[in-house]
Amino acid sequence: MLTGPGGIAGQGAVFLVRARRNLPHIPPQPGREETACTDPQKIRSLPKSGQFRAEGDDKKLKNRTKKLENFFIRLPFLDYYSDVASQNSCVMERRSLSFSEAEHLCEMRFAELLSRYGKLWHICTPGLKQEIINSSEEDFKFAVSNMAISAAESGLIVLTDAQMDNHLHVLAAGKKEKCLSFLEPYRFRLSKYLQSKGRYIDLSSFRCDDPIEVTDLGMARNEIAYINRNGFIANRMWTPFTYPWGSGFLYFNRMMCNEGGVRYNDLPFREKRRLSCRRVSEMPERYIFYSGMIWPSGYASIRDGESLFRDAHHYYMAISRNYEAYGEAAKRLGDMVVVTDEEMYNVGRMISQRDHKGVQPSLLAPDDKIKVAREMHGRYNATNAQVRRILKLPSEIVDSLFP
Repeated sequence: MLTGPGGIAGQGAVFLVRARRNLPHIPPQPGREETACTDPQKIRSLPKSGQFRAEGDDKKLKNRTKKLENFFIRLPFLDYYSDVASQNSCVMERRSLSFSEAEHLCEMRFAELLSRYGKLWHICTPGLKQEIINSSEEDFKFAVSNMAISAAESGLIVLTDAQMDNHLHVLAAGKKEKCLSFLEPYRFRLSKYLQSKGRYIDLSSFRCDDPIEVTDLGMARNEIAYINRNGFIANRMWTPFTYPWGSGFLYFNRMMCNEGGVRYNDLPFREKRRLSCRRVSEMPERYIFYSGMIWPSGYASIRDGESLFRDAHHYYMAISRNYEAYGEAAKRLGDMVVVTDEEMYNVGRMISQRDHKGVQPSLLAPDDKIKVAREMHGRYNATNAQVRRILKLPSEIVDSLFP
């Protein structure tokens, strides 16, 4: 049972998913108060699930649905229920589809994305050559807001992004020229912000002159999973579903997509000037300022990204189990670590189970350890330190194998 603030039962939401299939979505009216309804009288006045089930009673059904919809408009984080019936890309619509049908639908969505926006690109700045940029929560919040403003100025469609301590990852749709122009205002604002903090950092390597083109659906899924895992790999405080500096934590997480806050365009002039670091301009109305930054659901096209997965379970498996895809993406981007020690240990056990009768990796014969080490490093991008820790090999041997 789904519940909202104050223990409001979600029976109406479930009915709304069924009833709204052929009715148009009614957007929130301008000026409507977007706060949760907690009045017990109003809650009790909502029609109960099971009323007006007689077929052909369209007038009563529409009135009931309208009443439910007006109620859920007052619950911003539950607004997506009204869209489930009208968008085939929503997960709840796919429960009755077979595997092949859901996969075909994903292929169609990918083709539709390409026809609507152009090509898909993975934009990544090199982290090995860049010193630390984001060292505090304030820095990361500015980075997310910078991402939002730069995307709006360049017209880039962002599917997901991750702001790291010294680099960024963005999966975006649009022309290649937009990808290149996107980083110019981003780097300009970043430089101004750092100078205002008394930090003078060389940003000459903070660029991406050759973004990676995403050519098919499988690659698009792998890039999304790789980007949304990045914060989890770099910092043990986070999971792929909680890392807050980017839009990855919003995937299949509707509760976080419509947080409260104020519209960016309604912010005081000084605050907008602080975020833009130059002439203040109007941003899209969907941009919401919340918790000290522009909330990622405003600039990231989360539903377009989600539509490339069959369902939430498929996304979970892609983000937590697809080790080979992470290694391939890391090689393309020149990244170092792509899986945690725990995940790499599972990889070592999998190889040992397959080729060495399940012997524990650290107890293998020296020659077998070297074979496993080569596969871990070459196929899964294991670092020397990971190979040394998991296989219990001396540093001299590991460094000679992978100088």
